[in-house]
Amino acid sequence: MIEPKAFTLANPQPLLWLTTPCEIGEAYDPNDPNSSPCPKKKYVGLWDTGASSSMITNRVASELGLLPTGFIQSYHAQGKSLVNTYIVNVLLLNGIHVYNLKVTEGKLLDGVDMLIGMDIINLGDFAITHKNGGTVFSFQIPSTRHYDFVKKINNEITPSNSMRAKRSKKKKKKK
Repeated sequence: MIEPKAFTLANPQPLLWLTTPCEIGEAYDPNDPNSSPCPKKKYVGLWDTGASSSMITNRVASELGLLPTGFIQSYHAQGKSLVNTYIVNVLLLNGIHVYNLKVTEGKLLDGVDMLIGMDIINLGDFAITHKNGGTVFSFQIPSTRHYDFVKKINNEITPSNSMRAKRSKKKKKKK
């Protein structure tokens, strides 16, 4: 079994965008003794659950000297377009590696170099919480548990707690 790796980021204020540092490099196979690690560069990734696949900018592809592996029709907020594809390795926080990831090329917001899509998010567990008004964002690979908020709430209301609550309401009504 693969040993889980995870990271958690907390911000005391609510965040509208989830960004993390990441490193991107040309793809190589870490299990192949004849393959050697390619240099990676540091970038900023924006996590996007609405994106089915991950994307890099033309600047990232140029800086890394990546050669397109093909092209596909990409559907985005501005419509659709034919875009280059690349194969890269991505290093997320705390040593979370994603190898041989097919990414597309596209335009992103200023200050964002990579869109981290569901192709990466689906590899693990992804959680966002806002207790006490801040934002806590956590991610791990591989997935190790099932999160069910409804089940947790329903389990906290046990029959004995439910009966006490009903009796308490009846006493308040009599007064």
